[in-house]
Amino acid sequence: MSPSMLRRAAPLHRLRQLASHLRPSPSPVVASPSSPLATRSFSSSHPTRTDAPSHTRPWIFTTAAAFHGKPGYRPARASAGLGADHPLVAWRDQAMQEGRAPKEGAGHDWWFAEGVPEEEGQGTKGVVMGVADGVGGWEESGVDPSHFSQSLMWFARERVRTARWSLPPASKDGEGHESGMALVDLLDGAYQDVMEEKGVVAGSSTACLVALDAETGMLHAANLGDSGFIVLRPQPASDLPPTPPPTPPTDASTFVPPTPTVLYRVVHEQTPQIHFFNAPLQLSKLPPAERAQADKAEQEGKWLRDLPRDADVVSLQLEDGDVVLLVTDGYSDNIWADGETNRLVELVRTKLDAAASARPSSEAAPSRSTADAALASSVAQTAVNFARVVSVRADVQTPFAAEAKRWDVKGMVGGKVDDVTVVCAVVRKGDAPSDDGQQ
Repeated sequence: MSPSMLRRAAPLHRLRQLASHLRPSPSPVVASPSSPLATRSFSSSHPTRTDAPSHTRPWIFTTAAAFHGKPGYRPARASAGLGADHPLVAWRDQAMQEGRAPKEGAGHDWWFAEGVPEEEGQGTKGVVMGVADGVGGWEESGVDPSHFSQSLMWFARERVRTARWSLPPASKDGEGHESGMALVDLLDGAYQDVMEEKGVVAGSSTACLVALDAETGMLHAANLGDSGFIVLRPQPASDLPPTPPPTPPTDASTFVPPTPTVLYRVVHEQTPQIHFFNAPLQLSKLPPAERAQADKAEQEGKWLRDLPRDADVVSLQLEDGDVVLLVTDGYSDNIWADGETNRLVELVRTKLDAAASARPSSEAAPSRSTADAALASSVAQTAVNFARVVSVRADVQTPFAAEAKRWDVKGMVGGKVDDVTVVCAVVRKGDAPSDDGQQ
């Protein structure tokens, strides 16, 4: 069976199992359209919304995040270097508390989502999101790998929040390359801040930064390593195929998922950057005793260091109804984008649509903003749950196992247990009619 066929055939029983327990997330908390994103709640299930108070910017983005550390991981609440009084630690702990974090926290992963403030200080002109995955191998040296990834995201967020970085004007080349390179500059600035932060002794991390422009609807991204992002697009009702007959129950599951109300297709899946199997490009900080030696080795060409300028830069035009997912490799190593992620979004959307249709006639129909908030929240949490279910199974065909086979690495089968973080954004263009039927 070809790899493309495996992507479609292997997940059927897994998706049925997933859909059998899908439930809409608790009623999400949506920030007032006049509230800057800096004041919103970062959490594992509460989405936030950014919109210019003057309503002059046509694009609106509703975001949510979910995370779960690998089984058995215990995050350090305050440890050597980053003390409890460090603002980074306070920000992290607030996110953990408000997100009703599992005991494993986010593991070595971290993320942020921050509104890009207007020059006049009122409203936002877009949103920047990021995910980072700390390299766990540093634990063997007594270093907490989460410190590097958390500080990288913290400093990137601070640069956006305090307007030390901003989206440049719409690109003249029509492809957004200037804005994409601006994200490389943001990553470089955050990396330099980490290098100067005495509380971070050492560490390494991948990083993916994505900016959504509320003026143009453009997505700009800079990705280093094997975290990444996926863009999914709803199909117009006219493109939906005839309703197929119900799938008969199988031994794997007696649940038959409902026919999707909307289909999604993958319009972009970010290609990971790797040196070799399971060795992604990464930003690093060495302990003081090793830095001089490493600098000398680099000058002699005996050591290659990955830098922000090595990140891949992407720009693409979004459309009304798109769903953007930022993921760490705990998700992308276990779940296929084409054939699984798009079907997951379809199942979540179908579940939410069914719940909305079943409401009493006396209740008002949910607004589009409420529906988008529920979709972003439910997709993020369900994606994390799905990746965790697959990660512990040995009888599944995963991207990680397929990559191991490509590199001729023996013994790598099934899922890969890892920290999982997903940030979801639902894209809307003002009050334009929705192609997917949602008003």
